[in-house]
Amino acid sequence: MSSASVTLGRFRRYLIFDPADLYSKENTVLRASLDPLMVSVIPNAVVAENFRPRSYPSSDLDHQLIPQRQHLGPHDTINIVVVSRLYYNKGTDLLVAAIPRILASHPNVRFIIAGSGPKAIDLEQMLERNVLQDRVEMLGPVRHEEVRDVMVRGHIYLHPSLTEAFGTVIVEAASCGLYVVCTQVGGIPEVLPSYMTVFAKPEEDDLVAATSKAIAELRANKVRTEHFHDEVKKMYSWTDVAERTERVYDGISGVLSEADFYGYDATDAPSWSATRGRAGVQSFALIDRLKRYYGCGIWAGKLFCLCVVIDYLIFLLLELWAPRDAIDIARNWPKKEKVERISRARERDRDRDRSRFGR
Repeated sequence: MSSASVTLGRFRRYLIFDPADLYSKENTVLRASLDPLMVSVIPNAVVAENFRPRSYPSSDLDHQLIPQRQHLGPHDTINIVVVSRLYYNKGTDLLVAAIPRILASHPNVRFIIAGSGPKAIDLEQMLERNVLQDRVEMLGPVRHEEVRDVMVRGHIYLHPSLTEAFGTVIVEAASCGLYVVCTQVGGIPEVLPSYMTVFAKPEEDDLVAATSKAIAELRANKVRTEHFHDEVKKMYSWTDVAERTERVYDGISGVLSEADFYGYDATDAPSWSATRGRAGVQSFALIDRLKRYYGCGIWAGKLFCLCVVIDYLIFLLLELWAPRDAIDIARNWPKKEKVERISRARERDRDRDRSRFGR
């Protein structure tokens, strides 16, 4: 999770750049004692074009190559893909315990595991102990540009993480057309719709049961994974992220009214504001902010207060060194007609240079 605060004059609004909306927002609001409406959550995004299913068309114009619905018979092989750093917090111990049980119950299932870390040796020892080398493929570390090639070999993506703010990899897996089995921790439950995922508690028995459920649903052809890519493309696009970020800045600067920003008439509701919070609750005076930060923890609160004081002193020094009145105001972006005139002038200059030098 990454976050930032935006200040215009005496107004401030907090942004969280993390798709785990409720989890991240609640965490920030409680820890920093903020007004909930002062916190906006901006999701991350995925370039869905880089995570197309295997048979997906390379061009959006070629509609005839859109993959048809997959039908898996009772004896068809199902590949379960894991792409993760092999650490304790990523649930590698759960994976070590669950794989033998899953493979024992489902003879036509294979695992493909990509990633490296200190827990890789535990996986290798488990494979030797249970003689599963022919049913589990260990790929080792893979570059990010190779992740799609690994994922499209599978039908299910297994994500047994113990802690996770979001987990971009599960969005990438769904974009590749994989049915996702993941633990119900952190912000993961908010990332994908329920029909794309099967959730499990971060426990061995529940993880095995959830994976078995996903296998059964795929064999019964109950999951329309061929639509996942287009749906993920709409949910997590950089265009949407940019528009939402711009909207927050418009709310702070007053370009958007409170009614437009919040979706209701502010005169008929409690005195909330994109810039000032609830009247009488939020105060931006330095001493009041220090009081709120001080209550964030025994040691963390003192550290936050120290950081705020240092930042404030640096700000005062910068104000003395370069007063805001002496800073030039950025010009407005030229209108379309002016941009076109500049482009035509530059093109004429290039043509003149070519003719002059005989190119």
